[in-house]
Amino acid sequence: MHTLFVTGATGFIGTHLVHELVRRGIRCKCLVRASSKTDHLPTHGVEYILGSIEDPNSYRAALEGCDTVIHLAGVVTGLNEAQFLKINGDGCATLADACLETSRPPKLVSVSSVAASGPPPIGVTVRDETHAPAPVSLYGKSKLRGEVLLAERADKMPITIVRPGIVYGPRDTSLLEMARPIYRWRLHVVVGFRTPPLSLIYVDDLVQFILTAAAQGECLRADSESTQGIYFATDDSEFPTYWELGQRVGQSLNRRVFVWPVWRWVGWCIGFVSQNITKLTKRTSLLTVDKIREATVRSWACSGQKAREQLGFAPARSLDENLRQTLRWYIEHNQI
Repeated sequence: MHTLFVTGATGFIGTHLVHELVRRGIRCKCLVRASSKTDHLPTHGVEYILGSIEDPNSYRAALEGCDTVIHLAGVVTGLNEAQFLKINGDGCATLADACLETSRPPKLVSVSSVAASGPPPIGVTVRDETHAPAPVSLYGKSKLRGEVLLAERADKMPITIVRPGIVYGPRDTSLLEMARPIYRWRLHVVVGFRTPPLSLIYVDDLVQFILTAAAQGECLRADSESTQGIYFATDDSEFPTYWELGQRVGQSLNRRVFVWPVWRWVGWCIGFVSQNITKLTKRTSLLTVDKIREATVRSWACSGQKAREQLGFAPARSLDENLRQTLRWYIEHNQI
C-alpha cells in the first residue's frame, strides 16, 4: 500500500485509522465534507478532498493513483429507511463505480457491520461468515444492501468486506453514553431482564485488522451465495452481554453498579416516542425503535476464526485492559 483514499476519515474509526497511516508513512487522501471537523486528524501527511460520497465528481480525480480505498463513511442513525439505504447502501455502489472509472481500479475495503448479518440463526450459538445474513434493523439492512451492491461489481475490481462488532475506544461516544451514568450515579439501565451477548472490538485492533485485510485479505466473488471476501472483525475470546458490560465498566471505574432492567415494552415505547420526536425535529437519535430492535435480539455473538486463520488477527490486549484505557481517556478529557 502506497497511497490510500479514506472515506469517513473524520469519524471515530477514521481518525484512528488516519493516524496509523501517517505513522506508517503511507500517503493518505481523506474525503471530508466542507462542514466536517478535522480536529482529531493529523496536521501533516494528509491531503483533504472536499466532497461527499453521493457526489463522485467531487472526488473522482483524487482516486487516480490510489492503490487502496478504505470506505468508512456511513450513518449509524437515520431519519428514515430511505436515508439509510441512500448513504449506507447506494453510497457503496457510487464509490465503487467511481473507482472503476480510474485507469487502474484500486482495492476497496468496505467496513460494514455485524448488523448486516443479523443475530445467529436459531440453533446456532456463534454466527460465522457461512451463515446466510438476516438483519433485523434498518441499519443492518442498509449495510447488507451496500455489500450486495459491491458484490455485483466484484468481477471488475478487488473488494473485501469487513464486518466489525461494536467498536469502542478513546473518542467513542457510544460507550461514553453507557459509562457516564455509571460514573456519576452508579446506574446501568438495560432493556429486558436478559440482554444479548455482544461482539466487541477495540478501535486500535480494528485499524490493524482493516489494514491487514487491505494487504492480504481475500476478495469478494460476483456470486450471491459466496462468502469469500467477507470477514467478521471481533474479539471472540468472550461475548459479554450488555448487562455484564456495564458491570465491567463499573469495575474499571471502581464503581459498584446498580443494573436497572426496564420491561421490553417500556423500551419499545421510549424508542417509539424518541423516533417520532426525531422525525419532527429532523435530528437523529441513538434511541430509536431500530436500536431497541437490535438491543432485544437473542445474541450478537460472531466468530473471528476466519480472520484468525487467514489474517493472523488477534487482539493486542484484553477487554478489561481496553476498557480501562478508554475510560481513562474519558476522564482525562473531561468527557464523563
